[in-house]
Amino acid sequence: MNAGRTITLATTDRGMVRIPEPGWCRGHEGEPPQRFTDLTHHSIPARAAGILTVHLSQAPYLVGSPERQPIVSVVLDYHQDLRAEQMPELYEALRSVQRVLSFAAAEAIRLRGEL
Repeated sequence: MNAGRTITLATTDRGMVRIPEPGWCRGHEGEPPQRFTDLTHHSIPARAAGILTVHLSQAPYLVGSPERQPIVSVVLDYHQDLRAEQMPELYEALRSVQRVLSFAAAEAIRLRGEL
């Protein structure tokens, strides 16, 4: 996380807390108060082909297995019956998904050096 950037958030168990916020975090405006251990940083989501949503996420205070580095959060939503002639369209959609996932993974790896 970037050492110089901090934010103050309301929590349900510790009141107001001041924590570091990574530069890639989209911010916490409008989020309801939650437990300190549930505080999570999220990047702006990226989408691909109408079937993928991906963003960076980090829950540094998670009990049991805190996320010390950003992880890649992936939602893939696709269920379709296709004719054989439609396979090229699916192949192209999956290539688009692959490009976005590769970028998100590379960004998470790059950020490891900034922590």
